[in-house]
Amino acid sequence: MSVSTGTARPSIKLDGKRRWVFYAVLYTNFVVWLDTAKFSILTPFWAADLGADAGQIAAISAAYLLGYFPMLFLAGVLADRLGPRLMLLICLSGVTVLGGSMAFVHTADEMYWRNLLFGVFFGFLWAPCQRMLAVWFPPIETAKVTAAWVASQMIVALAAPLIALPIANAFAWQDAFLVISALGVPALFAIALLTRNRPEELPGITAQELAHINVGRDEAARATVPFRDIVRVFRSRSVLFMVVAGALATTPTWLIGTWSTYGLITLEGVDPSTVTYLVPLVSLPVILYAFGHGRAVAGPFRGRLRTPMVLGSVLSAIGFLAAGLLGLPWLGWIFAIGTLGYMVDPLFWGSLNTYWLGVAKPELTGTLNGVAAGLQVACGYVLVSLSGSWLNPSKSGLDQLDSMWIIGGVIFVVSIIPVLLSKDVRIHSEPEPAPLPPLAAEVQPPTAIVEGPHGRVLPEATA
Repeated sequence: MSVSTGTARPSIKLDGKRRWVFYAVLYTNFVVWLDTAKFSILTPFWAADLGADAGQIAAISAAYLLGYFPMLFLAGVLADRLGPRLMLLICLSGVTVLGGSMAFVHTADEMYWRNLLFGVFFGFLWAPCQRMLAVWFPPIETAKVTAAWVASQMIVALAAPLIALPIANAFAWQDAFLVISALGVPALFAIALLTRNRPEELPGITAQELAHINVGRDEAARATVPFRDIVRVFRSRSVLFMVVAGALATTPTWLIGTWSTYGLITLEGVDPSTVTYLVPLVSLPVILYAFGHGRAVAGPFRGRLRTPMVLGSVLSAIGFLAAGLLGLPWLGWIFAIGTLGYMVDPLFWGSLNTYWLGVAKPELTGTLNGVAAGLQVACGYVLVSLSGSWLNPSKSGLDQLDSMWIIGGVIFVVSIIPVLLSKDVRIHSEPEPAPLPPLAAEVQPPTAIVEGPHGRVLPEATA
């Protein structure tokens, strides 16, 4: 199956109103994930201050996943039914307030309940963002904007330690929470003023831009999605397999956030100032690739979407298994889990949103991403909850964490199976058409077209 993106172009220039929608979604994604990441980065500080042991660290870290995963299911459906804008405003409001509430947390129990409530609001981010991108951008731009959206999440790995650790070292870990939470206020204004649920609802958008966005989508498809259509999409075998893949493919990365800085600072004794600069450094290759993923799909991967998904799981499995089995020195250890371990994020999630366009209506991407991400977080909750019991105190240093990396590596390998059982979807570009006469060019719609299961689908033989 292929999804035609219309005329091939060497680069895609985002212009018009959708450019500002794109920037608003990217900034929102960045600040919310930053608010989440700083919690993991500061684990050694709050754990020591609250007197939390390994079991409590696992329970507290998993608490926000417990609040997060049910809301992913609900937020995906609500984004398709009511639109993504309201969901993002709810997310930003709750996350910003709860980030500031950390100043009032003084016990491990209070931290648990704060984290649980934080996860509830955090659940309104993922699927509504993907729904917004799917509705506002045609397929020729979807791979690029989705890859950049994933990259805005990955940049958090670079920014969080550079912001949070120096503040925690110089002042208090609670101050880092307050500073980062304040960044959510501009995001609230950006979503409220620069976005709408549907492009035609935004004042000032031109007819030409609407034609570029909506060509190939009929009015019925752009309207509110009936609940029966949401149920019907799960009859597709490829949808079901890819949802299972989404549940497994990036689940072990939750272990990195929970235990990486704890392992380096608390177990291995690495100086926190060294970790401040080391963690961003090992994240840099993942971030750089994430920004180029759209080009990689169109180039080396030849438009195929399953291939990068499989490659991501393979690379992350190698990183986790190396960290768990080879007794690496701490510098090689953080590279294995912090670089290779995270490669699955841009390779898998950067491809999934475009994959859905090949097997379902664009208007259903909120539900599909919500279900896949919800199952992933549910599995992550189980994994992180159990991970505290996998520490082996009879070993020394980072070797105490070996078991969790081995388990994570096996999960990465297993996640490849449902990807291979799904249909292959390929982004297909058509050759450049002959130039139109000047008068005809004035009245013709843009050349970018939307083709998929609800337009023209081009069956192709797959290797």
